Amino acid sequence: MANTNQQLDRLDEIAREAHAGRYERVGVLSTGERLYVALASGRMRELAPDDSIAYAVDRVGPDWMAHMLAVWRAVSQPKN
Repeated sequence: MANTNQQLDRLDEIAREAHAGRYERVGVLSTGERLYVALASGRMRELAPDDSIAYAVDRVGPDWMAHMLAVWRAVSQPKN
């Protein structure tokens, strides 16, 4: 489990870079990792132009999607 968390933390970092338009670290990712980064960064067109969002969500799977949503919720919470 710790290995998966480390992997997802690394992918979240790459997704933040991709969101900012920096794609240097995407090329070495596996297909599933690239799709996770594409979804998490909102860059499906740039990173997975031949794949649908539905395919990407299915390929990423429920555990990784749950992680992605938890990260999104954490950063979307209003700061007091």
